Amino acid sequence: MQPANTEDRAIASPDISDLYHLASQLEHDRDLSLAQLRQRDREIGRSCVETADDWQRVQHWLQSVDPQSQRRPEWASRANPAVLLNLLALCAGFAAMAGLLLGSANALVNVLFWLLVFVGLQGLLMVGSLLVLLQLLWGRVPPASPVQPIRFVLRRRWPDARALREAQPLLRLLFLRHGQALGALFAAGAAAAFLVLPAVDNYGFVWGSTYPLSDPFMQALVDALAWPWQSLLPSATIAPELLSSSRYHAALQLLDVERLERMRGWWGFLMLCLLVYSLLPRVLLYLLSRALYRRQLLASLLSYPGVERVLARMQAPLVATGAAPEAAITGPGKSGAAEPGVDTAPVAWPRALLLEVAGAFGEQAPASYEELADGQPAQRAGIAGSDLATDRRTLAALPLGDIDRLYLAVKGWEPPVAELADLLEPLFSIPQCSVLLVPLPGRPLPHRKVEDWRLFARAMPFQAVDVQLLNPVVIS
Repeated sequence: MQPANTEDRAIASPDISDLYHLASQLEHDRDLSLAQLRQRDREIGRSCVETADDWQRVQHWLQSVDPQSQRRPEWASRANPAVLLNLLALCAGFAAMAGLLLGSANALVNVLFWLLVFVGLQGLLMVGSLLVLLQLLWGRVPPASPVQPIRFVLRRRWPDARALREAQPLLRLLFLRHGQALGALFAAGAAAAFLVLPAVDNYGFVWGSTYPLSDPFMQALVDALAWPWQSLLPSATIAPELLSSSRYHAALQLLDVERLERMRGWWGFLMLCLLVYSLLPRVLLYLLSRALYRRQLLASLLSYPGVERVLARMQAPLVATGAAPEAAITGPGKSGAAEPGVDTAPVAWPRALLLEVAGAFGEQAPASYEELADGQPAQRAGIAGSDLATDRRTLAALPLGDIDRLYLAVKGWEPPVAELADLLEPLFSIPQCSVLLVPLPGRPLPHRKVEDWRLFARAMPFQAVDVQLLNPVVIS
């Protein structure tokens, strides 16, 4: 039976739930042998050989190894928190505008306060959002941790500094995904209220301030705001007569019916201000954020620890060999290429660096460990830890601008030392680090050693860091 076409099964855009699903599946794969993983992933890779996109390959792999997880129950779709947030944002915008209109004394709305809330304040928020989007557009994509921040709330635990740092990219992705949509819906709700309420009740619009604002200053302000539409919709501009007659001093003036009627002429101008300066920019920011969200999330998914090995196994050639089926367990120095029935060449992982500390691999080859058997970083360097001047020159010569992932191979049976963290300081600009604990040949690493390295790794200021215990390739 032929597998389904990848394009028919792929989802148009990734979601945060894919990150949680991916992390769970990679954790489950730790219980499988390298031979099983290679055989399974290569078979899955053969069903999508025409797919050039890495995310489509990963998504096809996820759906193939665990198809049931892709089927969301109907209740989950109905109770989507994003839908509830969107409804709340829409209602909040309607309520904010309604509160301002209904709370105005004698149904006289202060134009300056209205512009301050629905144009000035919204403009400042949009400028801040735009700066964040530009930083994401020009900067590196930070790796996202699959830890759900809401779990800290439910467990009533305050996360430590490392957990907060690793949760920031995920929170940034969520803000990028929903923040602009909520802002646009808030503006849409405010526009709906400003359309409905003045239609069912009479509101006048006045301007006045404790600051000495002159008529020429206000005329220049409203003319500048109305510039985008003054030639197309001259009726939605403010004439000098309207501006002069709508200046309001509560202690000095009594307003007749005719003057109140003229004051309603501000409505078209204010509505277009709301649409042009609040709603339209929010919609544009939302479209930009959608594109950046996809880019950010794709990069975070593909940089998650273990994904590079899945892609390497899916794309590696599968060639039958003549090895005897009763082959015994290899020594740690033998490569996984000698596995019966499989002959693979390690794939070079771009923008990745393998840094070996104090000859951690010894006489063994990196490919003799399962985590590096199917793929290895494209760049490799070594530091001895004894000659600090030489090690610093070695690290200074590295093209850090071309490296997004550091694989730090250390002797797992030795305790971490503070000097190593000081030596690695030039590399802290790399977003993601994986500490590879190399075991002694034929001897497992004690749990306390692993915990020592885990505490050491979490103290390093990388944006994301994980600890991986290397396992020698075993042939059965």
